[in-house]
Amino acid sequence: MSSIRRVLETIRKLANEYMQNLDRRNDDWVALTSSIYHDGTVNESIRDRVVMTLYNITRENIISSYSPAKGGGDSFAIVSPPIYIDLHLMFMANFSSNNYADGLSAISNIISYFQQNPWFNQSNAPDLGPQIDKITLEMSSLDPVEVNYVMGMLGTKYFPCVFYKLRMLPFGSTAMQARAYPVSGGGISEASGSGAPQ
Repeated sequence: MSSIRRVLETIRKLANEYMQNLDRRNDDWVALTSSIYHDGTVNESIRDRVVMTLYNITRENIISSYSPAKGGGDSFAIVSPPIYIDLHLMFMANFSSNNYADGLSAISNIISYFQQNPWFNQSNAPDLGPQIDKITLEMSSLDPVEVNYVMGMLGTKYFPCVFYKLRMLPFGSTAMQARAYPVSGGGISEASGSGAPQ
C-alpha cells in the first residue's frame, strides 16, 4: 500500500538536500506542514523556510485501472484493480519582509530542482518504497484567482509560491476478492471465496 506521508516526506527530503548543497543552514530549508494551525494562529516554526503543503487529492483518470486475474494452475485470484491518485502541492516561501529576497531565491531553487528531477523512481528515490514504479511532478499554472482561492482555503496570506501536481501514486491491495477457475473453451468461471469449480 502506498503512503502519502512517506512519498511526500521523501520528496521533501530530496528537495531539502538539494537546497542545503547550494546554501548550508542549521535547520531544514523545506518543511512539510501548514503555515496556519487549525485555531487560526500562525505556525512560527516555519518562518523563513519553504512550506510544502498538500492542498488537494484527485484521481488519475488517464491510466487504465484494469487488473486481470492473477495466478496459475487450476485457479486465478481476482483482486480489486488499483487506483492512481494525484497530489496537488504548494511550495511557499514563508519569508518575512526583511528576508523577502531570500524567499525568492529559495523558490527559484525549488523550481530548478524539479526541472532537473521531474520524476522519481527506485533509482533516484529508493525511500519511496518498492510498490512505486515511477511518479512525476508537473508544474501547475494557477491564475491569480485560483491562487487566491487556495490561499484562502489554507487560511494564509500570499507569499511567493509555486504549485506542482505529483502524478501516478498507486493505491492497490493484494487481498483476494474471489477465485476464478478456468473452464473448457478458454473461458473463466468465477466463484466467490474458495468454492469448488463450476
